[in-house]
Amino acid sequence: MKFRTTFLAAAALSVLSTAASAVDWGGYTRIGPGQKSTCYNGGGASGFGSQAPGHGGIGRLGNECETYGEFALSQGMDAGGVNYKALLMTNFFSSGSTPLRNTDPTGGNNDNTPRIAQLYVEGKGFDVMPNANFWVGRRFYHRADVHWDDSFYVMGGLQGSTGAGVDGISVGGGSLGVAIFRSPDEASVTNAGTLINIDLQGISVNPGGKLRATLSFSKFGGTGGENGSGLSLQHNQSIFGGENTLWVQYSQGSTWLDMGFAGATDDSSKKRWRIADSFALLNGPLTAQTLIHYGEVDADTNGKKAKTFSLGGRVAYAFTKNFKLQGEVGYATTKNELTGNNNENVTKFTIAPTLTVGPNYYDRPELRFYVTQYSMNENYRLANGAAKKNKTAFGFQAEIWF
Repeated sequence: MKFRTTFLAAAALSVLSTAASAVDWGGYTRIGPGQKSTCYNGGGASGFGSQAPGHGGIGRLGNECETYGEFALSQGMDAGGVNYKALLMTNFFSSGSTPLRNTDPTGGNNDNTPRIAQLYVEGKGFDVMPNANFWVGRRFYHRADVHWDDSFYVMGGLQGSTGAGVDGISVGGGSLGVAIFRSPDEASVTNAGTLINIDLQGISVNPGGKLRATLSFSKFGGTGGENGSGLSLQHNQSIFGGENTLWVQYSQGSTWLDMGFAGATDDSSKKRWRIADSFALLNGPLTAQTLIHYGEVDADTNGKKAKTFSLGGRVAYAFTKNFKLQGEVGYATTKNELTGNNNENVTKFTIAPTLTVGPNYYDRPELRFYVTQYSMNENYRLANGAAKKNKTAFGFQAEIWF
């Protein structure tokens, strides 16, 4: 109630204020009734969830039973020749098994609790570096993802960490950003960490192709705190009327593959690498997005590895401006040498008649009815506590961003 009152008060003040410029409002929401027994009870939580061990890969369409929303207010102003902006974004999550209210009278149930996801101030036009953008606060920093699978390959920092940085420094035809993040530093945190992120984007390397290179260095304090480092190379290529993105990534120690924090006590003997490629066809009646991924992560300090492979994608065809038929298929397999070298495989297939406002891939809102078929081998079922190896589920979902 306190959150809602504060939020509405802020919105009301933005409307009543005539001296200030308009407050921008934006956000993202997905919500819908799904089969709880498929997604979130003991027989199917991880067995049929959208994250296969170590990686996603089976896709999100017809595979999200939760409610999620993020809502942002931002205010831009000019003062002293500087253009600045303040942004506040809250987010909200409710799993498919939890009602849309916090039923824990002690407040201990984190489900359904609004949180501050982003809160920062940025400014551009300072006379010391007029073309650079300076910022301080908590923010999503230069994220790169594959939408159909909800996989984030570059994160920077950590959701919940606070930082400061500067972006937009011209270097070699590209744009350089440098940031420093601090992991949560509450009294209950044994190991607080610091991460330095160096990100160079927009380097032209071939016709229609641009390179992004990201370096990260991490250091954790406290008992057992370790250092880490990582490198991510991302190549974007315009091709066949769409865009292809290739990632090659390596990290060790307390830096993860997404160039954010890994475990505080992960030492340099823990090494990781992955390669992933995604193609997206975004415009026209026929749209699609694909992903192929392979990665290896050291599961212990003795060289035993966890290996992941996934392959899949989403295809949609718009029969009219406001109706499309979407299909999605995903396959993921893992092999963990630490637990016995058994392949754990899962496959998901979804079909979804959809009402939409346009034919393009990112046109939203969409209102969907979906039918999903899950299939897994016995190793996956046992490792993830699923009740069955095969199941069909159906549900509805709305998705919107604005």
